[in-house]
Amino acid sequence: MPSEGDTPLRTLANKLRSMGPPKLGPLIARLDEAEEYEEFLDLVREFLPEREEDILHEPEPSLQVAAFAQYFEDRYFPLDDCFKLGDVEPYADLTRGIPIIPLGMSYEDYHYMSSDWRPGYQLLTYLIENPYDDEGRIALAEACLERVPDNLLQQVPEGGLSPAEAHRLFDDTPYRGVALWGDILWAETGNVFLDIDAESLWEQGLPRWGRETVEHLTREWQQAERIQQEVTNLAEWLEEDPRARFEELLNLLLKRRANG
Repeated sequence: MPSEGDTPLRTLANKLRSMGPPKLGPLIARLDEAEEYEEFLDLVREFLPEREEDILHEPEPSLQVAAFAQYFEDRYFPLDDCFKLGDVEPYADLTRGIPIIPLGMSYEDYHYMSSDWRPGYQLLTYLIENPYDDEGRIALAEACLERVPDNLLQQVPEGGLSPAEAHRLFDDTPYRGVALWGDILWAETGNVFLDIDAESLWEQGLPRWGRETVEHLTREWQQAERIQQEVTNLAEWLEEDPRARFEELLNLLLKRRANG
């Protein structure tokens, strides 16, 4: 309660002092990028209305965007890491499109498979046709020879399996991850995240913000995680005993292939 000596004007002055000076970062951003700020505010109110106060309370535009990205990930799906780190232009980089994380296998990713990827993925990849029809498969074979003997690699069908054949041979088995990995390598999963790499995303442009788009992408992200987890489980299983388990996969492959 106000003391006896307080007047309405003095009470207001005391409240203003307690609030401290205004935060200049957001004020300047609103002046310089008024349209982008309004678009950012629309995104906050559309997708994270209960977090509006928390987000706008941040002292700088980059921190507001970072807070938005973190809260958005908690509810929907992750955005590009640079947004959570605040390494973006205030508001504009976010409002121009949904900065999704592309999970697809690029040309460079495939050719770094032999040197940078885990052994389980190298072995799975050798079972599948090279999507780029070049010499990348030779380096991959050399990497696989560090885990399994040459006589096993020689039994892999020449050139590897097509994604369609991998599905025919493995879909109804505990090794369905072979076929799923083939789809990822060939960008044939039908999943937005898994079928696009960074270069393709740059060429096509970011998805536009919208409620239906975000809800669709949320479901797609959840599916992508399930697919990736199934492949990872199989790769880890292979790594526990590469020779014996690769031979197990190969025996099933050859038996089913021979039976048509």
